[in-house]
Amino acid sequence: MTFDEAAVHAIAELLGAESRKAPFEVPKLPPGLEGQPATDKPGPVFQMSVRPDQSGGEPLLLTLWPSLGRVDVRLGRSYWALREITSVEIYPGVEVLFRRDDPPAFLFVSVKRRVALVA
Repeated sequence: MTFDEAAVHAIAELLGAESRKAPFEVPKLPPGLEGQPATDKPGPVFQMSVRPDQSGGEPLLLTLWPSLGRVDVRLGRSYWALREITSVEIYPGVEVLFRRDDPPAFLFVSVKRRVALVA
């Protein structure tokens, strides 16, 4: 699936979270500034929080930047980020997989709030 606003809503549904627009947007940047690709127009950024189950723990926080092909994940003091995402795969009841083709990398986020980055 393409990493777009529809994917954001599908991810929120999978993870049992509510997606909301972040209080900031992707800024308009020339190519190469701060290591980001050029952005012709600002794009929305989405955030969601996945609450822990009865076992406790901290919420899993996701920040999704579809127009930049980027996702940031935070759980407690741990942080993962993947850029240049080319596709998203949803495995119902299990996890979401963010895929980058070149160089190959994967970021997995499970419905049980487990996260793995393979790069």
